Amino acid sequence: MTTRREKSKPQKPQLNKQLEATEEPPKPKDSGTWKENLGKYLIDISKYVVTGILITSIFKDLDDKFFIYVWSIVVAIIALTVGLILTNKKKGN
Repeated sequence: MTTRREKSKPQKPQLNKQLEATEEPPKPKDSGTWKENLGKYLIDISKYVVTGILITSIFKDLDDKFFIYVWSIVVAIIALTVGLILTNKKKGN
């Protein structure tokens, strides 16, 4: 017969050796620095500006086409250039 104390005694859980071994948690993907993220964002903005102007010109007849095209191309080129500069990863060091 078992006594009351033996019944109330908590039992230790049986652990596998695999669980006992300390494993490193998976590392999150390197999202890069804020400059790289800003560069990617500016490249996306450049694409959206060009796409927006093309789609707008297809569906709607714009009154001042030259002005809109020139400024959108200038904005897209500036955003693309700055984005490429920020995302440039130089080898070394």
